Amino acid sequence: MQAERVNADGSTYMETIKFNFSPPKAFTMEWVDGPMKGTKNTHTYTPMGNKTKVEVEGDFVAKGMDDKALRSAVLSMLAEVFDEDNAQLRAFK
Repeated sequence: MQAERVNADGSTYMETIKFNFSPPKAFTMEWVDGPMKGTKNTHTYTPMGNKTKVEVEGDFVAKGMDDKALRSAVLSMLAEVFDEDNAQLRAFK
């Protein structure tokens, strides 16, 4: 997938992300171009009765970001993914 993304300052950039889906258990994302090139993470889903456990693990890199800024950006991205996943899981029921 290739997408144009928007920075906090309103500027934009392009990135390319490769997805590998293993429904319904997991998916892997790998940034192959853009400022996060080299980042790879896996989201794994485990059914737990009427809930789903979500585990994310990976290596995150970003050009020009120190560890604190990268951590903040990754946590923000994971919160966004969680909200999107949660909405889809509710619709799936």
